[in-house]
Amino acid sequence: MAESTINVRVLLLANQERSIHGLRYNDYTRYRYDIIDESIVVCLMMNELRKHCANKVHRLRKTLKLIQGKGKEFKKHAPITSEILKDGHIQLLLFETERAWAYAQELFIEHGKSKDSSVRKHALSRFRRASTYATQLFQHATTIYSSSPSRISILSYAEIITYHLIIQGRLSRAKEEFQDAIAQLSVARSLLDKLSLAATTSRDQALYTVFGDEIGPEIRYSAHELGRSKSYDIDGVVAEYAPKHGESQIKGYKSLLDNITATLSTSGSGAKGRLGPIDWEGQPVPIRSPELVDAFLKVQDAVAKLDAGHQGATAGDQQQSKAKRSRSKVVAFDGVLSALSDAEDLSRKLLEGQQGTNNTQSSEPGARDAIFVHSFISFQLLARRIQRDLILVDALIRSAPTTTQGTKSDDKSYRQLDPRVYPAVVKNLDSILQSLDQMRTLTITDESPEISAGVDARISYSKARRCHYISLAHASIKNYPQSLALNSRAQLHLRESSSMLSSSGGDTPLAELYFYPLTSQHDLTTLQTELETNALQLKKSWFAYNGGSLEAKKVGKKPLFFDVAFNYLESPMERLEIRAGKEPKEKPSVSTGVGIAAPVVGGAGQKGKVDVEETEEEAEETEEVETRQPQQRSGGLSSLLGGWWGRR
Repeated sequence: MAESTINVRVLLLANQERSIHGLRYNDYTRYRYDIIDESIVVCLMMNELRKHCANKVHRLRKTLKLIQGKGKEFKKHAPITSEILKDGHIQLLLFETERAWAYAQELFIEHGKSKDSSVRKHALSRFRRASTYATQLFQHATTIYSSSPSRISILSYAEIITYHLIIQGRLSRAKEEFQDAIAQLSVARSLLDKLSLAATTSRDQALYTVFGDEIGPEIRYSAHELGRSKSYDIDGVVAEYAPKHGESQIKGYKSLLDNITATLSTSGSGAKGRLGPIDWEGQPVPIRSPELVDAFLKVQDAVAKLDAGHQGATAGDQQQSKAKRSRSKVVAFDGVLSALSDAEDLSRKLLEGQQGTNNTQSSEPGARDAIFVHSFISFQLLARRIQRDLILVDALIRSAPTTTQGTKSDDKSYRQLDPRVYPAVVKNLDSILQSLDQMRTLTITDESPEISAGVDARISYSKARRCHYISLAHASIKNYPQSLALNSRAQLHLRESSSMLSSSGGDTPLAELYFYPLTSQHDLTTLQTELETNALQLKKSWFAYNGGSLEAKKVGKKPLFFDVAFNYLESPMERLEIRAGKEPKEKPSVSTGVGIAAPVVGGAGQKGKVDVEETEEEAEETEEVETRQPQQRSGGLSSLLGGWWGRR
């Protein structure tokens, strides 16, 4: 049977399992225990808590056929030898070590609360169990690495040695054997530094940096307990102890370092897995998490596609309208914003995990921590949103039909957009202002006076543009007083922006404010000229409209339910004539009583009786007609809508 080469990377596997199963928040119980539904695998009647690491060990034992019997029957399996060693055996020993180490850490936390010595003894016994498994892992790796040909890659062997030294050094520190602890941890740190420098991808570099940051405080504590004066200088401690104790801890320590550099440098993966330079104010931004490196690689690819789409315009594309090109740019921003949103969410989780456990991510004094990285990612996300909204505003303005306002004799006539465009432009400017306000509250902005002044200048400039377009919207519906007031407010915001821009470096653009180009010579002057032109034209239009009166022209409009009211109420004509300044007309007398003789002038009594009888007959006929008409319309729609239907 051909012997296969072992390529298990224990540091990568351990980091992935710890991040997924609770150790990001120092939840050792969750790392040891994981909720699974055994009824899906074994029986529908069982559903219990299982240990996470024990579950991994159990699966690996079943796969490798290393189960010691079944039920009450015990059957000892064959010992693991170097000849039959596979990737599964390396993973089995790794998870056995992780299981015992996590249990020991949990017991140490319990001992810190209860101060019970028996708990500490139990924790040390579990730590020794973890050390035993790590030693077996190291011995198997050394055997197959020394064989000819070597059955394990140099990267896997270096990670196994580093992992073994970390476990041994932590056990020595727990037993308060600080001389052994500082020697073992310093050698492990030197290997991690060498692996980080020779890493072919940014993810591997971040992986080794994470483990180096984890053991950094333990090296500092051990140096302090040994009475070293500069215990805070971790790099100095490592530089002193690693060369001195390297050969005693690892056989062939120097040759191993040389092999790491030679092997990894020749197997480089190019620029595909490498992050580009990420700087802030001339200093690099540290990306110390492998998961965050993956997120930034996606952001880098999305930004590269966006820039390639902008620069790859052919001569035929340049002949297209600017509005179409602006709309294509807006669509291209979706990938960048999606990648940055994922990166911001991940960085927030990492920050919450660090703050919840009171851990420090970097052991170097003054280094940029997870708070800075999260603030930086949030700044970039808001910057790309603002850049997208600015392009969208430009596309709306360019694609909208325009009309020229003012007479031909006016030297200062101005273009007015379609009034339907103004609400969309104002909405996008509101979104820009919201993003700028959020950007202003970030710690990364407050720490830099120039950047904070530049953001304030752009907030005032955006407010000026917003007031300008709202002013034009009011002018389109003849609200000239409101339009002129908004125009004056826009000029005030523009003066604020000019003063803040001068304090943030003037027309010299900051690299951090690339997303919102703003110069006093072009942008501010152009908007100021447009505001002055519009103000003059608005005054002329207002004077031509109603002579400059604050009261708008009243347009005749019927009150609500005007026609319906007249079916029930009589119009107060006398009161209306009095309010109109006219004399009310005399109301003609109407005979109301039936059977009452009307006065007759110059006639006989017989004639008056005849007139009274005719009046009575006419009244009866009128009543019959009025009672007959509703009966004729009693059916159909009128019966459903009520008696008011059909009245005039």
